[in-house]
Amino acid sequence: GEVDWTVVGPLYAGCVAWTLVYDTLYAHQDKSDDAKLGLNSTALTFGENTKPILTALALAAWGGWSLAGYNCGFGSPLEVPYYYAGVSAAGAHLMWQIWTAELDDAENLAERFRS
Repeated sequence: GEVDWTVVGPLYAGCVAWTLVYDTLYAHQDKSDDAKLGLNSTALTFGENTKPILTALALAAWGGWSLAGYNCGFGSPLEVPYYYAGVSAAGAHLMWQIWTAELDDAENLAERFRS
């Protein structure tokens, strides 16, 4: 077996970006504890720039997933609309999580994380 890195690379990068989004939203729930313990969580590192950074990461995730689909032979969104619709729905959900997150409200963040 061979690995097609033109598919695996963008898929992997997209998944890493997605993980950073949800992990950072989760990390904001206990960022005061992180600060007391001297941990360098993404919540503390990104600070006031969290939402713009997470928006960029969500776009990177969507782009990686879309490129992986294209590179594995799905072609354009007109040729395989269900794949791209699913990827776009996942990207839109990430954007909703980011844009509606209240970074100092643990319950709001827990709801976003569970969604």
